[in-house]
Amino acid sequence: MENYIFGNLNDWETVLDKLDKLSESRELDNCQDELIRLLRFDQNWRLREAAIESLPFVEDPDLNLAREVISLIKRKDLYYDVRILATDGLEKLTTNIVDNRAFGKDILKRFVLAIIKDMDALLASPEPPKFHDALRNSMNQIKKVEAAI
Repeated sequence: MENYIFGNLNDWETVLDKLDKLSESRELDNCQDELIRLLRFDQNWRLREAAIESLPFVEDPDLNLAREVISLIKRKDLYYDVRILATDGLEKLTTNIVDNRAFGKDILKRFVLAIIKDMDALLASPEPPKFHDALRNSMNQIKKVEAAI
């Protein structure tokens, strides 16, 4: 059995405490796989929201973490508030990914353009105005980041 930092996700209070401590100590860079695990955990909305809210504390985000956030935004089975929260988190992750320049210019450009394409597709679909507004706001910021690549 794998050794998970957060342990049993059904013990959500303990998980939230550990996540808070890791966020405060700026150690989330080493726990990105665990954040993905929290984002994928469908049995507890608190954990998913807490994981999204911790994204700004990831100083050197991996593309896989950002891709998982994109997946959340695109999931039609999730409630809009969490999708909007994820949209804001994606904007912050994208900014950090581009600012860190840990990836080549071509990889960054393709990555950001893929995000914009996904957001355009969501904007073309019938979604509530509240969600469209969040997408537009984040996409405008991401386009500014893209221009700086």
